[in-house]
Amino acid sequence: MARQNVYLKQKTIDGIRQIVDMRREEGATASDANISSVCSEMLELGMRVYLNAKKRAVNDDERPEDKLMKELAKEVVKSRLASQEILKLMFDLQDIKSDSRNNYDKLVDRLKNQTDIRIESVFNGS
Repeated sequence: MARQNVYLKQKTIDGIRQIVDMRREEGATASDANISSVCSEMLELGMRVYLNAKKRAVNDDERPEDKLMKELAKEVVKSRLASQEILKLMFDLQDIKSDSRNNYDKLVDRLKNQTDIRIESVFNGS
């Protein structure tokens, strides 16, 4: 084993000593449970966790913001498709079709215009 001097915070060394004491109370020998062996074990564990997290970050290219935007886009598309289907069903009803005040194409155009106005006001802060 290579020897290396490492400086630790007092809180860290106190935690390591507690682990050593717990292991000795459980029956470990002084050569099995000492500061050096516990530090080495903790460093190996920490290194594995760090490298796995790095590997997962590389494999998971999507940032949380991208995931949120994707989920929002999915919900918007589902809502739009559902609304379109409901409108089509409504405008297929004979009573609605026969009323000259109702026009599906005009409604769609009006909704698009209102959406454009709303988006413009939201993104321009008006």
